[in-house]
Amino acid sequence: MSAKPSKQFRFCKTDNIGAPGAEEDAEFLNSCFVETGDLELLSNPEDRHVIILGRTGTGKTALIHKLKTTDGARVIEIKPENLALTYIANSNVLNFFTELGINLDPFYKLLWRHVFTVEILTRFFDQHPVGDNSPTIYDRLRTLFSHSNREDSDLRQSIDYLEEWGKSFWSETEFRIKEITQKVENDLQQSLKATIGTDVLHVGGELSKGKKLSEEQRAEVINRGQEVVSKTQVRDLHQVFSLLDKVLSDKQKTYYIVIDGLDANWVEERLRYKLIMGLIMTAREFIPVSHAKIVIALRRDLIERVFRRTRESGFQEEKYQGLYLPLSWSKQQILEVLDSRVRKLVRRRYTKKPVGYKDLLPKTYRGESLGEYIYSIADRPRDVIALFNICVLVAIDKSGLSETEFTKAVAEYSRARLRALADEWHADYPDLVDFTELLSGRTTSFKIHTVRSAHVVDLCLNIVSDIPGGKGILHSSARGVVDELIKPEDFRKTLFQCFYHIGLVGLKTSADMAESWVDDTGQAVTRRQIDSNTSVVIAPKYVVAVGIDMRS
Repeated sequence: MSAKPSKQFRFCKTDNIGAPGAEEDAEFLNSCFVETGDLELLSNPEDRHVIILGRTGTGKTALIHKLKTTDGARVIEIKPENLALTYIANSNVLNFFTELGINLDPFYKLLWRHVFTVEILTRFFDQHPVGDNSPTIYDRLRTLFSHSNREDSDLRQSIDYLEEWGKSFWSETEFRIKEITQKVENDLQQSLKATIGTDVLHVGGELSKGKKLSEEQRAEVINRGQEVVSKTQVRDLHQVFSLLDKVLSDKQKTYYIVIDGLDANWVEERLRYKLIMGLIMTAREFIPVSHAKIVIALRRDLIERVFRRTRESGFQEEKYQGLYLPLSWSKQQILEVLDSRVRKLVRRRYTKKPVGYKDLLPKTYRGESLGEYIYSIADRPRDVIALFNICVLVAIDKSGLSETEFTKAVAEYSRARLRALADEWHADYPDLVDFTELLSGRTTSFKIHTVRSAHVVDLCLNIVSDIPGGKGILHSSARGVVDELIKPEDFRKTLFQCFYHIGLVGLKTSADMAESWVDDTGQAVTRRQIDSNTSVVIAPKYVVAVGIDMRS
């Protein structure tokens, strides 16, 4: 049973129960980590879940951090910003062939395969050092696969591939990527010269002057270029994965490559989506390697954007869904996150007795237990940490919060969550907060038909006038309403489908069904399911921020 803090207990302005991001939260994360079963799946090399999928704040980076601290030397972290991929973005040759419509996916997969192979082999042989007079890594690999059967013959071809690159294979990742890219550039240049007798710079200059390739030349360039890209040592590197599988024979030692931070601006946007798609495809192909595993952390909005902007004809998204480890938290787990951190905060400075959130906050709130209410507005670790940190600021010099003070904290938390939601989805909906004005003054649940067409038109007119150069589907649809190309009723469907998609609202599409909420497996409500009688339920955490009376 928890105990009341001593009379000397007082919150001070420097108190908190952790940082919003796992990168700055090491002190609390290491001692207050709550096991949900996800880490066990992630660390199992035989498990196919290689993509940690979740909204901002669900614990993706925390899981990777815990994996690194658990398995230590065998966890290899690849930071996208350290790959120096601007060389690819600035390549005149690759850009030329991309503009022609050549699919460079095999090249992007080649890069990731190469990086993964060298990182794992480098780490493996670092743990098995070779002296100056000892056989080289290539010699040791050849000895390992010295049998004459055909399978090992194929593996020896993989060793030949590694040795072909010589010392550059073991150089810094930036150097290797540049060298691989230059080799592909040279092959593409040669294909162009063989087709039309000149190089990319000359052709590019001619095209910039308005000259065009003939249809026959264009078709031949595309055909030859695609052939070059498609055959870029793919077979050799495919065999290299088999080589890794043979080398990593110790069942007690699994190697992990972890990749986080893919939502940052580590390379220009168009190339970033292509590289992430190549990464996902390569991680899927890497699964047969028994004692090594690729682990990728991705936000749901980012993976949706990657699939939308890179999908080719015949692409099947469901083939990748089995790779997802979607993160979700039960009420019990979220409250355990909160309690463990509160105990650490109080124990660190005030008392050795266990003190939980119930000792510092109101027993009930708005007619329900405090735990139920907290989970309704903070169902992710980052949310519950943010909520309590705001409570601390409201309760400076006090030993707990009254219901009135907690209400004040909830209001500030709600506004902060809406700002965070807008940041999370800015790439798709840059004017999101402006469109939430349509919710102001309503109740927490209402029918779509109560949103009058005149109100829709006024909102669209105001937004288009205030932000004339706005982008995104909502702004484009709003302009359509203003120009009378889109009916207000149709815009309402688009808007509430968007609000559902980002988790701002839940939708009840029929009277005999409960409201539906989006989740990280991609559950969706289509526009066809939305009509004037559809009920809208505002997510509790955003109620105050969008201008709804909490008593409604």
